[in-house]
Amino acid sequence: MKKIKSFLHTQKTVLLVCMCLIALGSCNKNVTQQDVKKEVEDAQEATSEAQEETQEAIEAREEFTMDQKNEQMEELEQRSEDIDERIDELKKTAKKSSNQEAVSDINSAIEELEDEKQEVNEKLQEVESISAEDWSDTYEEINEAVSRIEGEIEKISESLTDN
Repeated sequence: MKKIKSFLHTQKTVLLVCMCLIALGSCNKNVTQQDVKKEVEDAQEATSEAQEETQEAIEAREEFTMDQKNEQMEELEQRSEDIDERIDELKKTAKKSSNQEAVSDINSAIEELEDEKQEVNEKLQEVESISAEDWSDTYEEINEAVSRIEGEIEKISESLTDN
């Protein structure tokens, strides 16, 4: 809205400048009231068209931002599902391990991952109410948490294959 007001102010200024130029230009020729009226109408029409174009651009930006949010949400939800599957695989692998001390450590790490994963799931649920404009910071926060969990899963997987 602030951009629109600024734009309108600019258009009014342009209109005034046009009127002044017409007035200055009329010093050498007779300008009729009809000429001035025509110039004013042209300037108003140009302003109206610019307002419409500005509104269309704002709507297109909002739609793009919302589409981007939806795509990122789908990506995070898919990664979240992948994490659930990988945690289940880790649990199965840990049960098969013969090193009980390592299994205990791994089970503790898995529990911590599940807690972190639950926090991510809660944030993903909350995101539905966040506007597309405010989405960027939230996305980064959730993306970092998911990446951290994925990295920890990778470390646990490697430690299981080493045992």
